[in-house]
Amino acid sequence: MIIDSLRERIAEDRREGLAPFLVVGTAGGVDIGAIDPLGEIEDLCAAEKLWFHVDGAFGAMLAFSPTQRPRIAGIERADSIACDFHKWLHAPYDAGFLLVRDGEAHRRTFASERGYLTRSDVGLAAGETWPCDLGPDLSRGFRALKTWFTLRVFGVDRLGASIDRTCRLARRLEALIQRSAHFETRAPVGLNIVCFSVKSADPDADNRRIVDRLHLSGKAAPSITLLDGIAVIRCAIVNHRTTEADIDAFARDLEEARLANSSAQQS
Repeated sequence: MIIDSLRERIAEDRREGLAPFLVVGTAGGVDIGAIDPLGEIEDLCAAEKLWFHVDGAFGAMLAFSPTQRPRIAGIERADSIACDFHKWLHAPYDAGFLLVRDGEAHRRTFASERGYLTRSDVGLAAGETWPCDLGPDLSRGFRALKTWFTLRVFGVDRLGASIDRTCRLARRLEALIQRSAHFETRAPVGLNIVCFSVKSADPDADNRRIVDRLHLSGKAAPSITLLDGIAVIRCAIVNHRTTEADIDAFARDLEEARLANSSAQQS
């Protein structure tokens, strides 16, 4: 996010009679792992009296790692943060959470005491906060339990170490791609995501075919994402069991898939 452009957009909205109230920053965009300048955004939001929300779907988990935590400096000043434990912290799907700094504002937004949600001072209808006071759904699964188990079994230090390790493996894959004569990186590698492309006359179609071949082989499961309108190969490394040998093997499998694709195109 470009701060000067954000400031101009806020001013433009107000000149047109609109009432901007919310800015959403990103901590680890799912496509490439991009991180916005969170501290600068919060400074502007504080000056403009706007709510600052951070989409930390998986990047907020960098807080578990002492070495990676500085990358999301400023997230601790957000008004609210969304994050998913089922991405980088190995909790079973789904385990998405919303953290809100102002608990009273949170309850005012969602809580209702009408009809069958009427409260009482005593008995089963008593209690300061009900789960349905904190979101739009009245019935929900017990997401907190599996997250609690994950934290209790592994601990913050081991989870943070796993995050560090997947980032190192991503840099290893980045180096292999950059040394390749047939592939090139298509986005900076800041976290655990590597986006790259085959060098060809039609990279969009060839990248898709290469990924299809890898999936059908059962050896690797990268995905496709779109960058600048072109399909690129995306590898998100999150499994704590992935090794350097796995990364090296993937690079070899990638080259085999490229050769097979080239042969099929020529025949």
